[in-house]
Amino acid sequence: LTISGCKGKEQTAQPQQEQGAVSQQATPPGHPPTGDQTVTDINKAAHANIKTQKEVSLSPEVKAKWKEVKLDITDASSNSSQVVTITVGNAVTLKPGVKLKVEAFVPDYAISDNKIESRSNEAKNPAVLVELQENDKAVAKGWVFKEFPEFNSYTDARFPMKLVAPGTAKAAQKK
Repeated sequence: LTISGCKGKEQTAQPQQEQGAVSQQATPPGHPPTGDQTVTDINKAAHANIKTQKEVSLSPEVKAKWKEVKLDITDASSNSSQVVTITVGNAVTLKPGVKLKVEAFVPDYAISDNKIESRSNEAKNPAVLVELQENDKAVAKGWVFKEFPEFNSYTDARFPMKLVAPGTAKAAQKK
């Protein structure tokens, strides 16, 4: 970014923060304040485009500790819900021909160096990557966050869900 000054000198401006995050300090001098809600809305919009295009890179320690997740899954057609425990890497049948697969669990979700990773091995920002399959074909895929559901990129109206809890116990059986 090049900025011309009053005397015709060119100066190079340094970015104030990493790409993808917006803060009030990023506004130019003299710009009216944006307010916390505007910043939150901008960050949500920036995150909404982050679905599953980034590689998930987890350490062996994270994979060893976090074996399963508990999801509260609603069947919109019958308006019934159930809490289901699913082993990471496995799928459960929701109804004939429809399965939900848990592809990955990240206990402390972060995006770094164009990949998704965990900042720690503690459940500080838990998220699960799920894929809804109909007749063995993917029909919906995305992230479900426990603490920040407004950031969910999984948005299937037939089977909305919430991440209830990560599991560190012995892996659940495949259903």
